[in-house]
Amino acid sequence: MLTFSLIVATLGRTNELESLLQSLATQTYLGFECIIVDQNSDRRVKDIADRWKQILNLRVVDSAPGLSRARNVGMKGARGDVLAFPDDDCWYNPPLLASVSSWFDKHHEFGILTVGSEDLDGVPSGNRWIQNRCEIRASNVFRTTFSSTIFVRRAAAIQGELFDESIGVGSGTGFGSGEETDYILGLLAIGVRGHFDRTWHVGHPKRDMLSGHVSESRATSYGRGMGYVLQKHSQRCLAVGLVIYDLIRTLAVSINGDLRGARLCRSHARGIIEGYFAEVGRL
Repeated sequence: MLTFSLIVATLGRTNELESLLQSLATQTYLGFECIIVDQNSDRRVKDIADRWKQILNLRVVDSAPGLSRARNVGMKGARGDVLAFPDDDCWYNPPLLASVSSWFDKHHEFGILTVGSEDLDGVPSGNRWIQNRCEIRASNVFRTTFSSTIFVRRAAAIQGELFDESIGVGSGTGFGSGEETDYILGLLAIGVRGHFDRTWHVGHPKRDMLSGHVSESRATSYGRGMGYVLQKHSQRCLAVGLVIYDLIRTLAVSINGDLRGARLCRSHARGIIEGYFAEVGRL
């Protein structure tokens, strides 16, 4: 029976983390450990963990701020056969881990599985690829990978690098996203195969650029992260395509009268360009 290590990097959230743990307690598959990587300076996570330790196989480790840094801390202590990286504001439906375990048992040729992402209303909130299932490749990786939906065999993960700590929220470099895509691209580069399947999904709030939860500065930061990952993995044509896509979206939402959305799309495009031509620490 496969076992899972669920690595939850958390900072600043309390109610959302509690909801995630509640969803884990309803799993029909019990072969998992939950590693909470605490980046807070107070006791909020310890107090929550104390309430759940009798129900879940749960432990807390501390980390300095930085999403990629925190995930690396969690990975170093993981013991499961499969690693997963649920966000601290997502939730798992009861049969999810059982379904993922069954899939891996039937598909030994794959080291990575990513599933869909939906909000409470059933609206896709991540992994917005045009196909419902496909092999993950460099050409579709930005639309088939989303951190909360990634499952990686530990045997495959230990062949590759850890998360790049210069990318992601809290990195301090200005590259505010893309760390999970960079991680998956690194595994693909060493021959690990990945599959995307929307048959199953993780629950996650919808927080894209046009949903009202992103500022212009954050849109630029997200774009920079994407641009830097594209540069790092020599994806020039894809970078050009994504900038063009953002500019088309800028025009489309402008025509619809959404001037704020147009500014966000334009900021994201500018961020991709800046990130693509940037060096770490020189933004």
